[in-house]
Amino acid sequence: MVCSSFVTNFLKAGGIFGNLTINGVEWTPKDLYQADLWDTNFQRPAACQQADPNQPWCQLLGKYRMILPGYSSIKLYDHMNEHCSAIAPDFIRPDGC
Repeated sequence: MVCSSFVTNFLKAGGIFGNLTINGVEWTPKDLYQADLWDTNFQRPAACQQADPNQPWCQLLGKYRMILPGYSSIKLYDHMNEHCSAIAPDFIRPDGC
C-alpha cells in the first residue's frame, strides 16, 4: 500500500466512513485531503499557529508550506473515487465525480 491508501484503510478500519463502501487503494493523497473528513474549524495549538498562521491545518516543519486546494471540500459518498478519472499533473476531478 502507498501512503494514501494506507491512511484511507486506517480511517476505514477506525469506522470514520461509517457504512460507506470505500476502496482505499483507489485514493490518492489529493483525494484524502479533499475528502470532507477534516475539521476546518480546528483550534490549532499555539505551535501550529506560530509555524504557519494562515493555514487551517497544522504544519510544524518543512522548508516549503503545503498548499492543499479544496481541503476538506468533497462530501463522502459510497464507492468514492472508484470511477473518477484524473490525469496528471493536475489530477482534476470531472464534474459529478
